[in-house]
Amino acid sequence: MFRFLPGQYTDSADWLATPRARLFLQYERRVLAQLLPNLTGYRCVQIGSWGHERATLASAGTLCQWQLGFGSACRADVGFDGRHLPLASGSVDALVLAHALEQVAEPHVLLRECARVLNARGQLVILAFNPWSLWAMRQRLPARRAPRFQPCSAPPSASRLYDWLRLLEFEPERLVRYGLGFPFFGGYHRVGEDRRSARCIAWCAQSYALLARRQVAPRTPIRKPLPGQRKRAAVGLARQASHRVRCRR
Repeated sequence: MFRFLPGQYTDSADWLATPRARLFLQYERRVLAQLLPNLTGYRCVQIGSWGHERATLASAGTLCQWQLGFGSACRADVGFDGRHLPLASGSVDALVLAHALEQVAEPHVLLRECARVLNARGQLVILAFNPWSLWAMRQRLPARRAPRFQPCSAPPSASRLYDWLRLLEFEPERLVRYGLGFPFFGGYHRVGEDRRSARCIAWCAQSYALLARRQVAPRTPIRKPLPGQRKRAAVGLARQASHRVRCRR
């Protein structure tokens, strides 16, 4: 599928400069224009300085938007090492991972950091390439002269990402598959909302976008009895009979 680059994170500027990648970004902005207005809250942070403009992130329904990039030489507002987010716990309302899982060496560690900085009702938008797509298989062909996309780790499939998110108390709400070439040729398919005839071929699309919302179950603290306090019997419970009661049929 992909050829990986060693390191903590990787840069995809060479591939993003190709004409096919610029066309892919145009179609990806259409998908983001449908997902980002659903984000609500005060703070929205994009992780990964992908090829989108600031105007795309400004379409989010939050009041403030920031961008985090990999390394200190990025064009984002703040740079980080790809493992530890420089954000306080529970301080963010929405996160947008613009193909950040493929550009770090340990994507599950980055997801745990996202769960840490999001609040109890935080929202998460993830853009990722499909490892089972025909485009991913073409990236491994040796006879390609144009720059290819070389991730730092294998991008997770949609089903595996579903499992990771549910372990972190996220509930996926919407899945959109899109990409260039077969099967949608620049279009997109909203899984579970659009026509059912496209489900059998949607799995081989180039990329997918996932919208998830964090659902933290409230925890009721157990109160310990005070010293010297007696336990009261439950009211309304029948006492256990000390002898048998004969029943006549």
